[in-house]
Order: sequence, then structure tokens, then C-alpha cells
Amino acid sequence: MAAGAFGAYPLRGWAADPVNIGGLYPVTGSMAQIGVGIVAAAKLAVEMVNEAGGIKSLGGAKMNLIISDIQSDTTVTRTETDRLISSNKLSAIHGCFASAFTLIASEVAERAKMPLLTGSSSDQLNKGRTYTFTPFARASQFAKAQLQMSKLVGDKPKVAVIFENTAFGTSTSNGLKELAPGEGVEIVMFEPYSAGFADAGPLINKVKASGANALFSVSYLNDLILIVRTVKQVGLNIAINGGSGGFVIPDFYKNVGKLAEGLQGVAHWNHDMDANAQKVNVEYKKRTGEFLFEYAGGLVAQTFMIADALERAGSADPQKVREALATLDVSSGYAAMAPGGKVKFGPDGKNVYGYPVGVQWQNGDLASVFPQADARAPLLKT
Repeated sequence: MAAGAFGAYPLRGWAADPVNIGGLYPVTGSMAQIGVGIVAAAKLAVEMVNEAGGIKSLGGAKMNLIISDIQSDTTVTRTETDRLISSNKLSAIHGCFASAFTLIASEVAERAKMPLLTGSSSDQLNKGRTYTFTPFARASQFAKAQLQMSKLVGDKPKVAVIFENTAFGTSTSNGLKELAPGEGVEIVMFEPYSAGFADAGPLINKVKASGANALFSVSYLNDLILIVRTVKQVGLNIAINGGSGGFVIPDFYKNVGKLAEGLQGVAHWNHDMDANAQKVNVEYKKRTGEFLFEYAGGLVAQTFMIADALERAGSADPQKVREALATLDVSSGYAAMAPGGKVKFGPDGKNVYGYPVGVQWQNGDLASVFPQADARAPLLKT
């Protein structure tokens, strides 16, 4: 797949050379639904930067987005990351959202000394890396937020944890297990399942038998849809927190409809966070017909973080951009669109202010409901 096949912007007549930014996303394969939505946000973000005058310290240089399709495949992710970096004069890259892909892309980017920003939540991305930057909450923080949210349901939560047997599922669920005692939450069931399974019945019957009053499902979209439908089919009355992954994207509601109402989750970004996020959401909705979901919205913020770094570096050289990202410290504008409204990277590339928000499906939209300071709507009791 040609690197420019998905919307590189042809630029004519600019005095300054354009600044090339690479994007690694699955626009084909099993993860394409999310990937296509992210690419739409990536294009919107670059347009916003360019319409505001581009990179002024580089003579108004325009951002040029070069998207590479990683095809929802780990092997392709490695070869495409390598090819994207070696075939183009890039200043930085962003991608991939799914941890399994991002960990690979990050390895390649580190070797090539190419700065990478990512909305992926894996804590592994903050170990032994100097070119990888993670502006949003980490997986370990997601687990803590989920446990705290279980107390919104009752004083003594008894939680069943079911999780897909992947890197994402295992690391997130282990985080839940480790943190539960300190949060005063009892885990009464802890059960892996094969990702992509066809029948959730046996698993949900075990949940029913466990006596749990809350269910945490660590799953991507298709599995989560099946789990929610099965819970309703067997008549199990239980509060569901779907975490992140497939739960916080528009396709989830499209597939389960009103069954989603009242279900809770955790996100590293939500479109109701602040006035800037709401403004971008309106434009994204006009273009796609859907709200700006966490990975897509987070990417708009990341694009402005790269623009900020380029502006301060006064150079398109990736090493100088990396140094500028390492000293990023924003608390206003589109680059600061994150829970709490602040982004500053520590030595491990992690946003020192990063934390997730608790969300709930309300009237076909995701509303921020937790923590109290970030709540934009009251919690619906289900």
C-alpha cells in the first residue's frame, strides 16, 4: 500500500517546504472501523493547523500528512513503520492506537530515532524508550478508575472480571486484580476467554453464578457486543463497565442500540471535556456523521502537540522535534485537550498529568460522569 494512498495533502505554491508527519493506522482488516475514523480526525487536525497559518517559526510551513495502512496486522505494522520512516523525510509520526501494533511501531521508531506520539495505553510504552510519547492515561490508571467507578453502583462492589486472552486483556485485567484490594473492591470471578469467540453463554452463566453485582469486560468491539447481548438475553441484572477498547466508539452503540444505555466505561479522552473538544467534535460530526471518539479526538490533540514542538524547535529535524516534545508543557489550546487540560511529559515519555475519565452511554452519546471534577452529566442509575 503506497504511503500516500490515504490522503497525503498535495501542497502547491508555499514558500516554505511542507513538514511531513507520518500516521500508522489500520484502514483495512479487522480494526479498520476504528482506523478509518482516526484517519478522518488526522486529516481534520492537519487542516486546522494549516488553516491557522502552519508552523510560523518555519516560515508558515504546512503540515503534510502521510498515512500508512498497517492492515490490522502485526507483521505489516513492522514493515510499514520501517518503510514509512525510510521512504519519507519525516519530522514525527503518530499511531497506532492498539497496543499490539503500537509496541512494534515504537520499537522501529526508537531504532530510527523518530519521535512517535500515541494514544495507546500500554504501560510498556513508557519503559526503556526515549522517542515515544504518551499524552494520555496509562492502562494501570484505567484499572484504578474502573474500580473506583464500581462504588457508584454500591458500597460493597463484588466484581466479575472477564478478559480477552491478549496483551491488552491480560495487562488490563492484572491491573484490576492487583489494585482491587486497595480500592476496597472484591473480585469474585477472574476469567480469561478466547478473543473472537462465537458463544458468550457459558462465560455469562459463570458470571451469573458468581454473585457479582458488577461486570468488567476487557474486550474489543465484536466480543463486547456479544457479551452485552448475552447478558441481556439471560436476564442478568448487573452493572456493566466495558472499560475502554471497543466500548467507547460509535460502532458499539450502532450494534447494540438501546442495550448500551446506562453502561459505563473508561476513556483517555472524551468529546465533552472542554470547549475546544466540543468545537472539534461539531466539525468531525459534520464530516463523518459520528461523534469524535477517544482515539480520534486524542489524535487531534497529538497533532497540535507535534505542531507546538515544531514551532518551538524551529526545525523539521526529528531529533530537534523530539527534544521539543520532551519539554512540552501546555495548559491551553488544542494541544492541551486531555482530561485536566494539561500535558507535560516526564523522562519516561508519560504525561505527568494524565488520567482517564469515566463515561456512560446516555441517549446514544458518551457523557463524562467521573471523577466529579470532570463530570459533564449526572450518572444515570440503571
